Amino acid sequence: MRATPLSTLSTLSTLSDDLATALVPDEPSAPPPAATPAPSDADYDELAAFHGIERERLVLIHPGSHHAAPAWPAQCYADVADQLAADGWQIAIVGDAPDPERTAGVLGAMQTAALFLAGAVAPATLPRLIANARLLVSDDAAASSPVAAARALGTPHIVLDEHPRDTGSDAIVARARAALSNTGNAHPGQPFTLHMPTAHESA
Repeated sequence: MRATPLSTLSTLSTLSDDLATALVPDEPSAPPPAATPAPSDADYDELAAFHGIERERLVLIHPGSHHAAPAWPAQCYADVADQLAADGWQIAIVGDAPDPERTAGVLGAMQTAALFLAGAVAPATLPRLIANARLLVSDDAAASSPVAAARALGTPHIVLDEHPRDTGSDAIVARARAALSNTGNAHPGQPFTLHMPTAHESA
């Protein structure tokens, strides 16, 4: 396994501290918050082992929107995820608790296998997951989205609301493939199709 550079560990620790600080109520009478420890490598290793995360081919899909009108419907995310999964990338859907319908909607519309990590990743572990991903596709770059962490950590990312509303999934897949091809430590594997047509579908 590749060693994580010290500079990346330092950035992860800073991001985790920032996330923890953002959760402290802004009350003048409140005592200063206790120092929050850096995310434990054991926490991430446990998450990766439990879900079978493969960092060399991990692509994160974050369909949860922080705007009233999401940039993309779930079906378009599913189309992008299916095409990248067919290329051999491991798809993991991440998201916040307020958006279960968006995240589950993408998984339900997909025809290929994906890891469903929405609500399963602790805030202190999320920066490590993003650092280990080969690509992040997100609906928007709001402060509470994972895009800020991706930018700080140097993880390639595509933000859908920064593209015209009529941008099709094929165009985004092309951008994703280009980004992945420029990542030297990214290695797609063998695609695994979860969906099997039933008798009446294949008739």
